[in-house]
Amino acid sequence: MRTYPIGNGMLTARISGQFAALMDALQFQGANRDGLLELDDHGWEELLNICDMAHLTLTLAQLPSPGFPEWVVARLDKNMADNAVRWKRIQATYTEAAGALRMARVPHVVLKGFTLATDYAPDPRFRMQSDVDLFCPPEFIDSAVAALIEIGYTPMENQNCRVADHVPALMRMGGAWRGNMYDPDLPVGIEIHFCLWNESLSQIPVPEANLFWNRRIERRFGDFAFRSLNAVDQLGYFALHLLRDVFSGDWIVHHVYELAAFLDRRASDDAFWAEWHNAHSERLRALEALAFLLAQAWFSPRLSRAARAETEALPLPQRRWVERLGGCPLEVIFRRAKEGRLLQFVLAESLESKANAVRRALLPATLAIPRGPALRVRNRRQGASRPGSQLVDTLGFLAHRLQTNLRATANLVAHGLALYLPQ
Repeated sequence: MRTYPIGNGMLTARISGQFAALMDALQFQGANRDGLLELDDHGWEELLNICDMAHLTLTLAQLPSPGFPEWVVARLDKNMADNAVRWKRIQATYTEAAGALRMARVPHVVLKGFTLATDYAPDPRFRMQSDVDLFCPPEFIDSAVAALIEIGYTPMENQNCRVADHVPALMRMGGAWRGNMYDPDLPVGIEIHFCLWNESLSQIPVPEANLFWNRRIERRFGDFAFRSLNAVDQLGYFALHLLRDVFSGDWIVHHVYELAAFLDRRASDDAFWAEWHNAHSERLRALEALAFLLAQAWFSPRLSRAARAETEALPLPQRRWVERLGGCPLEVIFRRAKEGRLLQFVLAESLESKANAVRRALLPATLAIPRGPALRVRNRRQGASRPGSQLVDTLGFLAHRLQTNLRATANLVAHGLALYLPQ
């Protein structure tokens, strides 16, 4: 990997040349497809594999395709067609689940997924979605799970939810994996969330997130109705969700792109931003503005005057993290990265919270050892099968985890020193 400038040139990141070409093509201002047009078939194969894992394939499919290889256009067209059919299945899944919850007198709102259309994604058919995320007040969680079990769902009890905001996902069996992430026949899972912001994991108190539930609304796509957060609170939830994933080192590029799309589309909507300013506290707006600044640095969207004012008012340590380390969350696609914990450290208010952020950076909470082919997965990439026993694969997995953890920790220490040293 080599270092490439990204976004508006304020940041750099160690990423592949193919992915750098995609980042150039996805800019909201100054987009450039030249790098994509120079890719050979091998480069396209590499890029499409990354886009599948990073949930950017359908975004790539919306770019102008003249000059793309015919097989790439055909592949993207098929992914779009399959996902359009899958969207119908998602609607049916939600409608049935909502009916079961209504019968059980369980209130809920839908989070993420299709609720992001049309501000964050132009159409729900153009966004990859594997499951339906619902939030229920904590006192209704057991009733919600029971209602879904009643209509044929099974909790995935082997799922590790120690660092999740939801109980084990509920699934219906069937629809074997056939190598197509957009396969309409793949079952749609349901995740029941018990909080809108997990202070125990983030170490950052945002009590205002509890108010989002009180302002929930009903929305519609034609005849399809659902309950969701209102537009202002959805932005707050989405920005907080993005920051949480930065802390944990998750892949966030698709969320950052969607946030950039929202900021660009709403840049001239003064009424929305006035409502946002009045509804959210100064503390919450500052957290949101940090996510805005990252989206601006990666994808160059236009910012409203209100959003720009909030980003410019951010404290120096937070702006410095974006300026010096803001490319690191993009690098997690290619390496293990812990620099998000430094941002968590900067944002944490108490010494205890800062200590917990450091502890989580240095010591992983758990080490779940997978089985079978999953032992050969490296950073979401499946390694080639090879002769050998389960023991050999397990030792290889542990050695790789130790190596990547030591390298990530060394980068964390070096970058942590650089963050607080003058340049």
